[in-house]
Amino acid sequence: MHPKIDKMNNNFNNKSLLFSFALTLALAISSPIANAQQQGTGHAASHSATASSTMTKAQIQQLFATAMKERASGQVFSAIQTFEYLLSQRPSLNRARLELAVSYNHASRYKAAIQQLNTVLNDPRTPDKVRLVVLAYLGQIKSNRLEPAAKNQFSYYAKMGVLYNTNINFAPLQGSQTYNIPAGQNISSPGLETFFSFSHRYSRKKPVDVADSAARFQWQNQLSWTGNNYTRNNNYSLNIVSLSTGPALIVAGHWRGSINLQLDQTYFGTSTLGTFTSLNPQVTFDLGKHQSLLLEASYTDNNFTRTTDNGRDGDTVLAGIAYTTLLNGVNNGLETGFRLIRQAANDNQFGFNSYQLYFGGFIATAPSANIYLNVHLQHYNFDAADTLSGITRDELEGRYTMGYNYDFSAGNLKGWTMNTHVSFTKNNSNVGAFSYNRTIVGINLARYFQ
Repeated sequence: MHPKIDKMNNNFNNKSLLFSFALTLALAISSPIANAQQQGTGHAASHSATASSTMTKAQIQQLFATAMKERASGQVFSAIQTFEYLLSQRPSLNRARLELAVSYNHASRYKAAIQQLNTVLNDPRTPDKVRLVVLAYLGQIKSNRLEPAAKNQFSYYAKMGVLYNTNINFAPLQGSQTYNIPAGQNISSPGLETFFSFSHRYSRKKPVDVADSAARFQWQNQLSWTGNNYTRNNNYSLNIVSLSTGPALIVAGHWRGSINLQLDQTYFGTSTLGTFTSLNPQVTFDLGKHQSLLLEASYTDNNFTRTTDNGRDGDTVLAGIAYTTLLNGVNNGLETGFRLIRQAANDNQFGFNSYQLYFGGFIATAPSANIYLNVHLQHYNFDAADTLSGITRDELEGRYTMGYNYDFSAGNLKGWTMNTHVSFTKNNSNVGAFSYNRTIVGINLARYFQ
């Protein structure tokens, strides 16, 4: 497990520029109440004072604070409405006008933002240092306006390596008289592990209004191949070709939601194991300070190909929650989660209820290296007795993985990441034939291409 920080869409805004802009405004322009006092007196502001005669200074301040809070929480469209109402009551309140321009920019309403900024520039009372910042921000908005309405981004990922698996067929180490499996029939083998993917992302610049928040719309597609191919006995090799597609909505710094449809064509040995079609919605909430909360769900239709597996046809439903945090800046991280799973099958002996507990963490050991540990526990409670043993299976599987990542920053392998890992799996079952141990040791190289 290696948590990643969600990066803000480049077209959404320039955070450093907006921060500098807001800070300069805060220093250069007095508070909204002070402005209301100044602008609500004198001949030049007589119309404004008349329009706002029904609003007290406290009400003006409260409206301004509400709009700022709404925008900070991601509710850009609510903030726009509040700022617009405030200006309808106090048209000469330039601080609110400037913040409205920032909100329009967040919503990609560039023409409206430019109009508000020009109104401030045309006001002879605007201080010179504020004019300079407004002009710089105006140039940024005009640049944003020239960008295409949508972008298509393509990326590739490749991982290649070798592994050694002590038990590729999951046979019990102690043998089984019931299943006529002699002791020592687990097969160990070296092999090749591979993962290749091609991804496409369509990003729309203009945000979508989702509960008054400015959400960026994306559509994501991916084609991938996952392979574990063993050299000693390829009857136990596993290859999966996957195709996924679906939309995503992103409110940077607040939440991200997606739903994808995925098709997995799975091959076991030299034959087709089955086709598995899943629908996978999830939403991640940004809790601040590099913390996030994930809510996930999944529905999978399991369609096995081999006649010997017909009883396994059915569906799987999953629901889960996970918490992730980064520590010491972004150098260290922790993740923990819980899942509930229900698998129904045509033959009840293959159906089960299950729950998963998992924990992971990583620690940076150098600027370009880290070590990680993952622990995964899963309990299975099957629906009906196994045909041969006559016992309803009850199992606890534990998987423990430790690894090391190193990012090459120079030389021929620049841009590649080396990963070495060792994992141990132990499945305890009340039916001896389904108890097994397995150890996998591997090393691989991986890289993103964009």
